[in-house]
Amino acid sequence: MLSLCHVETFLAVLATGSFRAAARQLGRPQPTLTQHIQKLEQELGVKLVDRHAGGCTATDDGKTFLPYARALIRTCDRAVAALNAGPIAVGASGNIGTYLLAPVIARYAGAGYPLPMVTIAPNPQIADMLSQGEIDLAVMEWWDDRPGFSAVKWRSEELVVIVSPDHPWAGQTSIAAGELACQPMIGGEPGSGTGRILAGELEKLGVELTMVLNLGSTEAVKNAVRAGLGVSVVLAGSVAREIADGALRSLRVEGVDLRKELFAVLANDLPRESAAHAFANLLA
Repeated sequence: MLSLCHVETFLAVLATGSFRAAARQLGRPQPTLTQHIQKLEQELGVKLVDRHAGGCTATDDGKTFLPYARALIRTCDRAVAALNAGPIAVGASGNIGTYLLAPVIARYAGAGYPLPMVTIAPNPQIADMLSQGEIDLAVMEWWDDRPGFSAVKWRSEELVVIVSPDHPWAGQTSIAAGELACQPMIGGEPGSGTGRILAGELEKLGVELTMVLNLGSTEAVKNAVRAGLGVSVVLAGSVAREIADGALRSLRVEGVDLRKELFAVLANDLPRESAAHAFANLLA
């Protein structure tokens, strides 16, 4: 059985670059830390740390173990926080965390709960963090029905086409689905599911899109659309400010109901009286 104390030492040695600095950081004698690493390496059957004149670095096996070590410590911290009424950890996909989550956090804090620790990352990463116990609750743009978890619908968010103010469509409120096939399309955050929804709905009408750019965030997409590089389809809530300011124009696709269901996901064995459930109740 791995000792979390030994794992913590491993992380400290790599973070500081030496046993001496790690000893100062952890407040433990340097020989004790040396023993921790030796015992951890014995438990795993591999060498984790290389010592050299420039300091300490991870071996190839150490690099492989590193993300698991971090996850173990994060999970331990989550357990301690849960037992001591500490802040919950919430994971949110990029669009939700950036544009939609703040009002919910404000209501949660207003109910007397400590502000949650929020991680914003792509949907697949948030799903993995939830599965590994690194966060207490996930707010996502899709859920893949992993066993041991339940997804509660939060809201149904409209998807809209966005164009620059000088685009030929800028004066319209809607377009025919076939018109999208003639436009260069810009994609956003990978793994969000927006592209899949759009392609699925348009496929029913025999429409294929021409993707010219795939960018890593909705902010990047909005900048590209404003620059006239193409059009895109995004969550309506992610462009509310730009639409109000006139920096972008939004349109609906005629005959197509483009919407995305957003979910709060929790572990099935989480107590109903937990703070994570209180947060999910605010969403629901």
